[in-house]
Amino acid sequence: MNKSVRCGRFGLAILMAGIAMGMTACLVPPFSDLQSAKMAGKGRVELTPHGSLILSSNEGQTEHIQDNLGLQTAVGVTNFLDLRARYEYLYHPGSDDRYDRSFSAHVVSLGPKLSLVRDRLAVFLPVGTAFGPDIESSDSWQFHPTLLATFPVSNAFEVNTSAKALIPLRGEQNTAYAVNLGLGISQDLRRWAFRPEAGILFDTEGGGFYLHFSLGLTYAFGR
Repeated sequence: MNKSVRCGRFGLAILMAGIAMGMTACLVPPFSDLQSAKMAGKGRVELTPHGSLILSSNEGQTEHIQDNLGLQTAVGVTNFLDLRARYEYLYHPGSDDRYDRSFSAHVVSLGPKLSLVRDRLAVFLPVGTAFGPDIESSDSWQFHPTLLATFPVSNAFEVNTSAKALIPLRGEQNTAYAVNLGLGISQDLRRWAFRPEAGILFDTEGGGFYLHFSLGLTYAFGR
């Protein structure tokens, strides 16, 4: 099966993690988080531009297969509830350090983030879809329930972990799972933070897995 056929099939489920038709041929759904368990705060807004490098690992071989560029926005509705939106552009790296944008997609998602234990534990419940060449957006909807835990070290440093399921809302793809580990580094984490992060997405059908290495910059403003 050639690359164009495999990616055409994946276009029906761009947000799905069941990618049995090929570990290196098709776009991988975003699975980074680049946030903490803290709320933005009522009346405050957070912006987080970010980028990711995606690797695939299968049968002992690891390959750089994708790059992502994105932006997240959080609006504090109450001190215990945020509304978060995310946009991400996915594309395959090409040969000779060029990028083949014929294999690309745009992913959007929106959902609430609720505090369970203040500044320590939260749940994020986004729903998203994708659009782009050869993608049926109506078949790409997926739900990503995510548990976020933050371990503060100081006002300038924190450790963030997350675990999520990638649940298809249409189609016959399997649910997949991802875990992430990141840091928040700043002089004042309530105002801004560098967010390096790494994570793994398990391919439940193909037996391999994906890795991401990401960096985001959060800037918060408002009351």
